Amino acid sequence: MLRKGFLRVTVIYLFFSFFCLTIFNSAFLTPKAEAATKVTLTYWVPMGAEQALHYKSYNELPCYQILQKKTGIKIVFKHPPLSSSAANDQFNLMIASRQMTDIIEWGWNGYPGGPQKALLDKVIIPLNNYIPKYAPNLNNYLKKNPDIKKMVSTVDGDLYCFPSLKELPIDAYYGPQVRKDWLKKLHIDPPETVDEWYKMLKAFKLNDPNGNGQRDERPFSILRGASNPRAAFDYSSFLVGAWGIKTDFFQINGKVKYGPLEPQFKSFMSTLAKWWKEGLIDPDVLTMDRKVIEANVLSDKIGSWLGLIGGQMGTYLTVKKGTSFDLIGVPYPSLKKGEKVKIGQNEYPFTGRGAAISTNCKNIEAACKVLDWAYSKEGYLVMNFGVQGKSYVIKNGRPLYTDEIMNNPKLGPKEALGKYVPILGAFVQSREYSLQISFLLPQQKEASKNWSKVTNEIALPPITLFLTPEESNRLANIMNTVNTFYDEMFLKMMTGKYNNYNSFVKTLKRMKIDEAIKIYQNAYNRYMQRK
Repeated sequence: MLRKGFLRVTVIYLFFSFFCLTIFNSAFLTPKAEAATKVTLTYWVPMGAEQALHYKSYNELPCYQILQKKTGIKIVFKHPPLSSSAANDQFNLMIASRQMTDIIEWGWNGYPGGPQKALLDKVIIPLNNYIPKYAPNLNNYLKKNPDIKKMVSTVDGDLYCFPSLKELPIDAYYGPQVRKDWLKKLHIDPPETVDEWYKMLKAFKLNDPNGNGQRDERPFSILRGASNPRAAFDYSSFLVGAWGIKTDFFQINGKVKYGPLEPQFKSFMSTLAKWWKEGLIDPDVLTMDRKVIEANVLSDKIGSWLGLIGGQMGTYLTVKKGTSFDLIGVPYPSLKKGEKVKIGQNEYPFTGRGAAISTNCKNIEAACKVLDWAYSKEGYLVMNFGVQGKSYVIKNGRPLYTDEIMNNPKLGPKEALGKYVPILGAFVQSREYSLQISFLLPQQKEASKNWSKVTNEIALPPITLFLTPEESNRLANIMNTVNTFYDEMFLKMMTGKYNNYNSFVKTLKRMKIDEAIKIYQNAYNRYMQRK
């Protein structure tokens, strides 16, 4: 009897113990395991206009939905208004209030004092110790591309973001575009020199190439979202490059120079002034009213301009399809025929934009994991092409955008792609994007080829990251004053209202432009010495 009673008690005890253990595991261990898969991160990033056509948040964007599923980490996106000035205001407010999200994607060159100052201000964290440990894909990429690693490091050698990069080689996508049908009508060859440009523009002005019986043609204009015409010359070095200089900073054999101080600058400005005086430059460039200029392009009043290969050339050729309207992207002009131009539109794979981890982030490992996925092979495809079978397919090992993107009845390719991916972001933008979307038409392919016929030997590398915070602040103070004066005088010199070049140079020197050159030189030296 005692033995039977003992066995009964033992069985009850074992059953009770097993029951308690089950309850304990269910109540305590399982929730913790599940919680580990439900990490939530906040992510502040300006939304692209292409995505805003389709969604209110990147949470709805398919590529980010895939990213969250693959990593098991939830992202809550926060977006500023689409306006760049409003986005800048919200960014500054977020930093000032210290109410920062876990991840902040921004152009960190625009932070006062640069990214190194953002680190010193404890807005974002240095990633040197975290990338090797928690971001194997980006770490491997930087190991294989030491030149890019140099670009994405600060003056003190700190890695501060998961960078927004462009895959090499970067094809030229901005430059001089000419009405090819007008050239044919007037029996003019595409211009190669500054003198040939002048003769072409005069012919456009005098010979009624649009055929309406009036001299209403505007031979040359500028199309770009810049605040003033000078910015277009800064960006592309059109025309000024024929004299072997830029309108802003450049270098010759490692010595930094500033275009307006060089004697060749006077010849460049004299040429522009001559064009203006003879009515060869569109007067609307003074206001840079893009809508007005574009309307005149489409109504056959403008013969040539500086513009983008997609947003201008591709758009106009599509809109005017079925008419005689045709375009050619001509090479950057030289002074002598056959002479190599030393500078054109030039871009590096990294321009300062990237996703940084803020000091408010409590789970750095998770933040690294979620950002690093975009640099994996799978992430590269998803972030660039979207959803396989919907926005892209693989043919002969090459990802190709589908008809939904390339032949969308309601949207252009870029806008259609915006339904799936962010276009720009913390990942490596595939060269296929340019080849398939920006260079879709034969005229676009020819344009990029022609615009690439420059050496770019006087271009400065992306050295602003190699400024110390003190240099960055000092440079900003100097250049704010210089640029306000320079912008005003550029227009006055171009329109013939001012021609005292020596006084212009003296004023620049009083404004400490030589100190700015020295600051650039120091940054350039550091960049060249960085391994």
